[in-house]
Amino acid sequence: MTAPETVPPSDVPSDAPRPSRYSMGSLPNMLRSLLFIGLLVAALVAIVPRISEVQRPAVDAVGKARATVAETGRSLELPQGLGAGWVPTVATYGPGTENVPTFTTVWQTPAGGDIALKEAADATDGWVARSVNDGTRDGSVTVAGRTFERYVARSGSQVSYVEPAAGADDTTLVASGTAAEDELKAFVAALREVPPAP
Repeated sequence: MTAPETVPPSDVPSDAPRPSRYSMGSLPNMLRSLLFIGLLVAALVAIVPRISEVQRPAVDAVGKARATVAETGRSLELPQGLGAGWVPTVATYGPGTENVPTFTTVWQTPAGGDIALKEAADATDGWVARSVNDGTRDGSVTVAGRTFERYVARSGSQVSYVEPAAGADDTTLVASGTAAEDELKAFVAALREVPPAP
């Protein structure tokens, strides 16, 4: 009996496919891959929406003020007839600085600024200082026949108008914010007393 003939390995036909020239890792292939990935990232960035500003929902400032007047028996004021673009975004009643019960509303102005209106009976000096962002007194201003103390914050980006309580049972009112001063004047000129809820 004769031994089977062995065929050298180089003569064995191979069914395995040859490796792709693309997968061989050449520099041009790597650059093509990077370009493709870069195009995918650019496409994703282009189609994903970006939020430029968060819209705050409007609140019922008048309803909250009327309920607070009925609950506390104290007078409150809110602006009336300001027109389009003035949106109340906050209306709260609770303990403020130094636990002084405070009615607070925040209004977004047509130009995109904010004005906070704080009202409190028995306001302390600390409450006023915090309400004007620790600003310094800068004279007074008269708007619609009412005189307000004018405060400017250290940063200069916030102006506040303060109407101190005239008597023991009166309310101290502070209007301040990042809005332009002409909007602040229009805001305080529109302040009217809120009737209590029925």
